[in-house]
Formats: sequence, C-alpha cells, structure tokens
Amino acid sequence: MSAKHKILIVAEDEKLGWYDEFIALVIKECCDELSIKSEILNVGEPSDEIYNRIKKISKNYDCIIYFSRIGDLQRFENVHSCKVIMSYARNIAMLASNFGTTDYQIHIDFKKSIDEVFSNSEYLKIICPKGTNLSGQCSKVFTDNDDVAIKRFPMVIHSPVSASKFKGHILIDKYLTSSGSRFFSPSKIILDKIVKFNIEQGLIKSIIGNKKDIKNVKNHFKYISNKFKIDKDIVHSWHTGIHSGLLTNTVKTKDADCWSNTVFGNPKFLHFHTCGNYAPGEISLMLENPTILVDDVPLWESGKINFKNFTPINECTEKWPLLLSL
Repeated sequence: MSAKHKILIVAEDEKLGWYDEFIALVIKECCDELSIKSEILNVGEPSDEIYNRIKKISKNYDCIIYFSRIGDLQRFENVHSCKVIMSYARNIAMLASNFGTTDYQIHIDFKKSIDEVFSNSEYLKIICPKGTNLSGQCSKVFTDNDDVAIKRFPMVIHSPVSASKFKGHILIDKYLTSSGSRFFSPSKIILDKIVKFNIEQGLIKSIIGNKKDIKNVKNHFKYISNKFKIDKDIVHSWHTGIHSGLLTNTVKTKDADCWSNTVFGNPKFLHFHTCGNYAPGEISLMLENPTILVDDVPLWESGKINFKNFTPINECTEKWPLLLSL
C-alpha cells in the first residue's frame, strides 16, 4: 500500500480480555512509518450497532484490520466495501512470534494440501483420549479457495469437513464454548463431568452425563437455537488447527471462550460445529489431541500432523520445509 491508501484499524477494548491495547498501536506506528494513512477505531463488545456502523464507513477505506471479535462475526459473508483482515494474533507477543511472522503463503498452501487430502478421501474416523469415537463418509469439504469472505491472519485452519454422514459419540469435558460466529451471552457453560453426545447421520440423538450437566447443556442449546432460529441438533462440520507456531501455553486467560477461540488454530485441537446447519454453527465441541484416520491412514496422531503419508502434504512440505520445524 502507498500513501494514497487509507486503513481503518478496529481495536477492541483490552478490558474485555481478548486483545491488548498495544497491538493496534504497533500497526498504526508501522503505517505511519510507511506513510500510509491510518486511523484507530476503538470499540467495545461486538454489537449490531458497531458492525453496521463499520459496514457503512468501509467505503471510505482501502482496508480494514480487525483486532476485535466483531471482525470474525459473519465471516463467511463480506458486506464491507473494501479489503478486510481479521487478526487472530491477540497481542504483540503473538504477532512477533512464529505465529505472526511465518510467511502467510505457507499456511495458505498447507491449507490447500490438507483440503485436497480430505476431498480425495472416502472414509474418516476421529478418536481422542477422552473417548470420542466417530466415523463416516467424507461427503463434502467446504472449500473456500484462499479464504472466506475476509482474510484471516494467520491462516489457522483447513476448510470445514462435513459431519453429515458421521456416526458415533463425542465426549466433552470442562466446558462448551461459542464458535465465534455470532455474539451472545452467556457464550459458554461449565461442565462438572464428561458429557457424551451420541451422533447419527450428523445429528445429536442423545446426551449422556450427570443431571446438572445434561440440563445445562440442553438449556444452552435451546437458548441459542431459539435466539437465532436455527436447528439445535445439527453437527454440521469440523476442522482442526494447522498452525504449529501458535503456542497454546502462552495463551493466558481465565475466560474459556476466549481461550478456545484463540488456541483453536493449533493442531492439538479439533472443533465440531454444532447448533446451526452451517459452518461454523454457534456451539463448538472441542477435542484435544485428536487422531484422524483418512481411509484408515493416520493424518493426525494424538494432536500432531502426520506429514509422511499423503502426497499433497509431502509436496507442500518440500516447497515449505519450515512447516516441519514450527
């Protein structure tokens, strides 16, 4: 970009716990050094009012950079009148780490290679140490070319894979969190024990657990499905993280929703998109250290990507050997 371009930097109040105040300021300083016109718009919690305001003024800018959750809302439909970038780097430490400084094109290409593996597969199986075990046909991969309607930075996931043919069970402990698709409160619920979701043909058929957890889970699904007029029983799709430069032990927050929506880009985590017949749904069922078998061949093993067994991934790592050392 040159001096004739203009950038809007949307900065969420750091008191809300998702972004620090310095990251937007650093980007503003970089723009100043490059003689690029830029402005910072400070915002609070995501709301329709703020979202609509930014949409209206987007025509006045060449690019909008979001250091705010609001940039992630409705991310599959770009209603802005300019280029949009959503940052998952929450603070300057993340931005300065391998997570923020690795060549962006590496993970664009890596995403495409993983999408190709799933697109050419027939049968998938997912297990995890807590007891999750489900499998089914790979009926569809919701590929989005280079990105969704906005540019996500860094690129942290492969395209969602349909769960419509899956059968088995998903075991979740600690909490349920949001998918970051829309803003609602409460965005999470705490679980006392492990809760088991029995799945058939991509639908939640039953929920097993202690009485308190079952009641809370069912009420949470009912509340969100009623609020947005969506199907509460759908397990639409799933994805894993693909960016090993995201160091989960550096993510310090007591907010489970913030934590899950920050670390999801690490390969240790897999998210099922539930409550809503679309990606990413509204409620995330999050697994840790998944193993994923593609036509009985391991692509993920205990939360780590297997780089050896699939030609598209081999070709990507030959082009970008840094992937093997992140």
